[in-house]
Amino acid sequence: MMSKQVNNTRHWLLIAGAVVLSIASAFFIFFWRQNVTEVSTQGRVCYFTDPEFQLRWIHSVEKQGWEEWYQNKSNYLLLTKTYFKAFGAGTPSTEEVETQSRPGFVGYKINRKFTQLNWVVSRLTKGELHYAEHNLLIYQWVPDYSEVIIAPKSYSVIDILKKDDCHDYSQGSTK
Repeated sequence: MMSKQVNNTRHWLLIAGAVVLSIASAFFIFFWRQNVTEVSTQGRVCYFTDPEFQLRWIHSVEKQGWEEWYQNKSNYLLLTKTYFKAFGAGTPSTEEVETQSRPGFVGYKINRKFTQLNWVVSRLTKGELHYAEHNLLIYQWVPDYSEVIIAPKSYSVIDILKKDDCHDYSQGSTK
């Protein structure tokens, strides 16, 4: 008789454990969120989780390199600084000079918020996105003069499983 009670107790403990595990799994799948930066254009969407990234391109007028440094702050993107090689159209002139200079570049601190970036790229301007030692050559991804939307998002586990990681499209390490 005692053996039957022990088996019954074990049975109910296993069922209770399975129920608790199922509830915890469902909670994780439906309610856990990961802050990501989403990159989308013409039916292609990818994301990355590193909070910092840079956009790099060749300025269409000066034909010189330009870089913008961003941070994903969950509900907005913060442009923290910009570097460029030549003064000209669109050059900031009233901002504080960036003390961490890059050789051959002039830098400024910006600290401007954006809900998303709408960036038009082409092979002529060679638009690239750099993050976490990865280099995404966006200008090779899309036809010339395509709009690329870069936005902060909050993904569920299901979103992460359904969408591509930008690592899949990158050129690997930038070091």
